Amino acid sequence: MNEITILGAYGTKGADVGTSAFYIDVKNVIDAGNLLVPLGEKSAEIESIWLSHSHLDHIIDIAYIMDSYFTCRKKPLKIYGLLQTIKAVKEDFLNNRIWPDFGSIKLVNSDEMSVVYEEIEYEKSYQISQEITLQPYQTDHTVASCGYIVTKNGSSVIISLDTYSLDSTIEKIDTRDDIKTLVVECSFPSRMGQLAYDSKHLTPKLLFEKLKIMKKQEINIYINHIKPLFLEEMTKEIALFQGDLEVKILKDGEKIIF
Repeated sequence: MNEITILGAYGTKGADVGTSAFYIDVKNVIDAGNLLVPLGEKSAEIESIWLSHSHLDHIIDIAYIMDSYFTCRKKPLKIYGLLQTIKAVKEDFLNNRIWPDFGSIKLVNSDEMSVVYEEIEYEKSYQISQEITLQPYQTDHTVASCGYIVTKNGSSVIISLDTYSLDSTIEKIDTRDDIKTLVVECSFPSRMGQLAYDSKHLTPKLLFEKLKIMKKQEINIYINHIKPLFLEEMTKEIALFQGDLEVKILKDGEKIIF
């Protein structure tokens, strides 16, 4: 079955909600905003984290996977990201000031380092298993960022992650027959249009205005990254603006079938 589990669906942490994380298979996740709570000890089995960008809500549980399960790990944790993302994680996060530099700490009973960094490139396809490939593509955020196209058995889901412009996302959807599912962010209510512009996030009004240019209107659309404080307000706005599009607001723990 082609499925992805949403480990974290929201734009900030709350008492019972987590931030961006997508469980692709037992070894691979996209982003690390919420891993330990939903996965528990299974977090120790993750071998590769594919980052979209360097913001804290997308990287935070890298720290706690290593802290909680360091002695359980038998393989290095590979952190994949754009050059700028890797640089930020190494220099500003796992840097021996904010958190230990696991890139210079060996695994228990091994000469391998506990964290290994791997730079990725836009538009390059990465085979992560016999059946699954990931392809990063450029998105529009306040730092260097990418979305991912996840392909399995000839079918694909495109995950935009944090972005303001949807031009690159829509171009992919309209030119690739295999993409039938879109996961797209929407962070603030429409009354906060200026904040959305400044922080390069979307509102319901902006989101559906941008989607009007999409030629492929028969596509499954899932919305994530809503700030929990605005969930009720934005749920009403999404219903108001979505028109004939099929739309679902994601929650932690849900699965996407594509």
